[in-house]
Amino acid sequence: MSSAKASGADASSQGGSGSARPRDHNQGNQDRKYTAEQKAAVIRIRRCKATAFYDILDLEASRTTCTDAEIKKAYRKQSLLTHPDKNGYEHADEAFKMVSRAFGVLGDKEKREKFDRFGTDPDSRFESARAQAGNPFSGFGGGARGPGAGAGPGPGFGGAGMWDDEISPEEMFQRFFGGGFGGPFGGFDAGPQFVFNIGGNRGFRVHQMGGANPRGRPRDTAQRPQSGWDTFVGLLPILFLFIFPILSSLFSSGETAPAVPTMVFDAAYPPQTLHRTTPKLGVHYYVDPRDVAEWTDYRFRQLDKEAEVGFVRTMRRRCDTEIRTKRDLVDKAQGWFFPDPDKMKIAEEFEMTSCKRLDKLRVSR
Repeated sequence: MSSAKASGADASSQGGSGSARPRDHNQGNQDRKYTAEQKAAVIRIRRCKATAFYDILDLEASRTTCTDAEIKKAYRKQSLLTHPDKNGYEHADEAFKMVSRAFGVLGDKEKREKFDRFGTDPDSRFESARAQAGNPFSGFGGGARGPGAGAGPGPGFGGAGMWDDEISPEEMFQRFFGGGFGGPFGGFDAGPQFVFNIGGNRGFRVHQMGGANPRGRPRDTAQRPQSGWDTFVGLLPILFLFIFPILSSLFSSGETAPAVPTMVFDAAYPPQTLHRTTPKLGVHYYVDPRDVAEWTDYRFRQLDKEAEVGFVRTMRRRCDTEIRTKRDLVDKAQGWFFPDPDKMKIAEEFEMTSCKRLDKLRVSR
């Protein structure tokens, strides 16, 4: 009995002392081990800027030449060093998320090109828009480092780590709620996407909250029945193609300017026996009376002008022919060694009647 009481007293005394003793809060990593290399990796990564993805993966020295295989290799190495299940050092989970985020950008070809061009997080619309608006020529700098490039140790990068960096609201949301972190050890969904309109009318901008890719506006999949007006509009090109030439031919078949009748100059030659005279040069010409039987004075005056123009054109053409003919005669009369007097005489006596007539009428050749 005494032993039982003693044991009970001991138990009660131990219980009383246990209730008064303060309990240590279990952080989950007090008893977990880590190596010096794992500790150094966590400290190095947390000193990097949140968007210094090459620095995070320890690829800053070869950022312009590293291949996709090298990026994957660096990601595997850093993720094994910082994974919370294998690294018990404090803030290892934050370093692991930064490694996963860096690989999520550099492992995607399109996102990597945007990051190399603007130096900002390609998934952050705020930072990308600000970088493009602030420096529209930043993509042409070749090896220049953008504002999101890695930073070494120094004021503002120790102690607080990545929380001192400038981040967008989307990045803050992802850090607090675990969105956008992937990798071979599993990832977290970016959360639901919400699409809404301002005003509810068609044509307003569609806004999105959450998620990496914008969701398109839902459209009515039912096909609208085609009306008669739509059919008519679709046939308009064909109607113009066939109807316009027909209408043109109908309108052009009416009364138009008369064709110039056949005419001869200087002397009548039947059936061109109706005598006319040009208005300025006074050249005589003749036409067939039957071709101009019902013509008015106005049409005759127009015919006189056309006859004068045709006469001058004909005289100039004949004058050119005469000049070429006389030049050929002179060339033939020259001979190989000495000129031929007979041929030279023929060339000199060659008459250029058309040229002389133009000169007489004081018309340029």
